Amino acid sequence: MAKTALTRDAKLLALYTGLPYQQALRIAGDARRRDALIPRPSPQQELLEHGLLDRIAWPSNDPVRPWGIEYVHPQHGQLVVHFEGDHMAGELAEAFWPRADEHGEIHGIPGARFTPPTEQGITMILLGTSARVQITGIRPTAWRTALAAQEENARDYGWASCSRRSPAAWTREECVYFQGSGVRLGARSRQTAGTAWLASGLLRRVGLWRTVGVPLSTTSWTNPAGAGQQWIIDHIHEPRDLHGEHHDRFIRLLAAPGWGMPLKLDDRWCTCHQHHAEQCVMTMTGVGGLAGELQLRFPRRRGRHYWIEHELTEYEAKTRVPVLVRPWMLTALAP
Repeated sequence: MAKTALTRDAKLLALYTGLPYQQALRIAGDARRRDALIPRPSPQQELLEHGLLDRIAWPSNDPVRPWGIEYVHPQHGQLVVHFEGDHMAGELAEAFWPRADEHGEIHGIPGARFTPPTEQGITMILLGTSARVQITGIRPTAWRTALAAQEENARDYGWASCSRRSPAAWTREECVYFQGSGVRLGARSRQTAGTAWLASGLLRRVGLWRTVGVPLSTTSWTNPAGAGQQWIIDHIHEPRDLHGEHHDRFIRLLAAPGWGMPLKLDDRWCTCHQHHAEQCVMTMTGVGGLAGELQLRFPRRRGRHYWIEHELTEYEAKTRVPVLVRPWMLTALAP
């Protein structure tokens, strides 16, 4: 690969994923010329990544970055997700480890199992598949403390740990959750499976949120939508420009051929020029018959009135997240 093309691809990979530039440069240099640097994974891998994003969609610990993710490294057969530090351990242990409550309802990601924590992080797999997500950025001691607390809470509530009861096979409760056997998905999960590409694609491009001003709070949730799901993402931010360029640029990057997702903009409601209004909303749908809808909400907060109740150091940390999108990047992504 020519040096200029390599540098271009590395900078775009860093923009989309949040990867440090030198790491993105090494990855781009190792890739074969025709390989997509943000590949679409298998349906089973998409399903596991959907489960991850779905479970951390509404973080309780107010992380600095959206969902507490510093960067991701997308690959064909796996995804590396680097979280922003040890403070995420408790949140993730609560969100990911599957356990059945007294009514048989599953909390966590059904069918997920985990390797013991090491300095390289932990690996989450989906039983019966080759899907895997490596979770990094959290030290083993923090994981062990968080997992011990999670196990103690489960015992206090009388809940059963699925991985402890059945480390190598789906439990009955996990199978019932999917209304099928193992990963042979039943009716209850068809909407999830039909829209897993959307959640997976967003997760693999999590770095793009850094282009939309200061990320004050990012939450998301889903609704049924035909054969799939509607993902709603509410990104409260402090804009660095006041003319709508931040969210329009985000949409353009998200749908860019070769780097973005198979999405098209269906509706745009921008109030950036209306001083009495404080939110813009963009709605996107899949192309080529793909199920699912994405509604992006961009509430704006200006000045001190949002963060005055928070620690100044937390706000200052958030102000270091945004990155600039250089004009050449948009030119390079033009179809």
